[in-house]
Amino acid sequence: MNIESIYGDYLKYQDSLREKDEHVFHASTAGSCYRKQMYSYYDYPSDEKDSKSYRILRLGTLVHKDVEEALIRFEDQHVNLTDIKHSVYSEQKIKLKEFDVVGTYDAGEKIEDGDKVTFNLYDLKTAAAYKWTTKFGRKENRKPDSDRNYKLQLGTYALGVTSDHNPDKINMYLVWYNKNTSQIREQLVSNEWMDNALMYWSDVYDMKEDIGNYFREELIPEIEFGVPMQDWECRYCQFYSICPSTLADKKPRF
Repeated sequence: MNIESIYGDYLKYQDSLREKDEHVFHASTAGSCYRKQMYSYYDYPSDEKDSKSYRILRLGTLVHKDVEEALIRFEDQHVNLTDIKHSVYSEQKIKLKEFDVVGTYDAGEKIEDGDKVTFNLYDLKTAAAYKWTTKFGRKENRKPDSDRNYKLQLGTYALGVTSDHNPDKINMYLVWYNKNTSQIREQLVSNEWMDNALMYWSDVYDMKEDIGNYFREELIPEIEFGVPMQDWECRYCQFYSICPSTLADKKPRF
């Protein structure tokens, strides 16, 4: 029997069970190409992932599930011995109704000390060796903007948390998990990324309202701003085969 093929079929089956929201934007795509956002919003058919992509995504899912279970166990065991109240959240949904944005953040901690409420927000990112190097490797190998979209995603979650919990202070963290070495690093993210996320989604929503499903004629790749946001996006876009962009030169993506 072919284990790789059997596992591949299983992962496709698992993917088919996922709930899919229609006519919404997803927090996890914050910072992406505007045309890509519209393809997704209007439910255009996406390219089928190859087996390797399914395996990469599954590995991240398993780590996230482990962390979620650890947080649930921590919450069950945690006892408040002072007047400070702690609440722990895992895999919590948020919605920015004004922008049609939905998402699910990995972990949160709400601390109520008298009248003061602090919320610590965490998003877990599994990273292979190269990605890890761009963040924590030698200075000459680091790329300051390599986590831009992750910060926008976290800022989006923070907007949802602010709406739901109205904290006096919110602290945002990216928690990096190295898939090669199992190292874990925590990165504090500036609250300015909440403002950046607000501006990004405001632009996306206004664009959707202005041009709607005529985006194919209006959002011309390599001409209009934000189509794409970054050159490398085209090579990994799930709408690669239906988009007229030539930035990827239509070469195999993997």
